[in-house]
Amino acid sequence: MLGQLDELYMPPDERTLRRVQQKGQELDRRVRGWAQAIVDLLPRGLPLQPDDIYILCLFLAQQRRLNLELDARDPPETLRTRLGRVLPFLPDIEEDPEALGAIHRIVATRLESGIDRACGSFCNNHNIPPVSDPSIDWRVSIRFMAQSIHNLMSRVDLRKFDSSPHRFELALVARDLASAVHDKRKAMLTAFSAEPV
Repeated sequence: MLGQLDELYMPPDERTLRRVQQKGQELDRRVRGWAQAIVDLLPRGLPLQPDDIYILCLFLAQQRRLNLELDARDPPETLRTRLGRVLPFLPDIEEDPEALGAIHRIVATRLESGIDRACGSFCNNHNIPPVSDPSIDWRVSIRFMAQSIHNLMSRVDLRKFDSSPHRFELALVARDLASAVHDKRKAMLTAFSAEPV
């Protein structure tokens, strides 16, 4: 319990608290928007169900958030950061490592909660224990698909994607991994539909 309290971020004033909440909402919208844009670029006809796609979108958002958090730990110097050192009345919340960590923890918690709820809801609707080996395998296959797609798409300018050779690479990666997700889902549903209810 004390370890959790050590990681708790206590803003110095109400204004900072509001800015942390606002930045958290902005980051959440940003990573979810990026993930949805990537899902929209996936080739049609993949053997994914709407539940798979929704969970894939959440995992993509989580990967994007993690990538942004790593990038924020060593940001490039800008004019605003230089002015902030000279003029202390121009503080930037993104320079406060505790506030930045709190923002990312808030968004990570939301995304993880969404993933847990979506997987749990799918499993409960099909009378599958959410922590069974087949359901964990299904979830891991979706996460692996998200990580692979993120690894490819994080290097691509989405505005130039239509004329990029990466669209063919995305199609190949998505088809292979979507088949794996389909196989894991099918194995999960088969494993629990064969058991007596």
